[in-house]
Amino acid sequence: MIIDWTRNLSTEEEKERFERSLDGARIVLDRLSELITERQQSMDVSERGLKQFENPNWAYRQAFNNGLRSAFNIVNTLIAQPDQRDQTNERTIPRTSR
Repeated sequence: MIIDWTRNLSTEEEKERFERSLDGARIVLDRLSELITERQQSMDVSERGLKQFENPNWAYRQAFNNGLRSAFNIVNTLIAQPDQRDQTNERTIPRTSR
């Protein structure tokens, strides 16, 4: 399991209970992943046209979209691979600064 899912759980019992809950929510998580992928594809299509460059704030909008894409990718990685084992003790999911 990606360590981010259970990082703050203190006991093995809590971790096991959470893992079972996560397995039970698989159908919901799969649907959420599909919805996120649809949003990403919609963003890709809308950014291909030349009309977007007519907006004087294009660079700010692009920066926002890039941040949104990054967040979508992080969430989708967590959803799609909750059972992935961290083989290297390195973080699997990039952490945002706080």
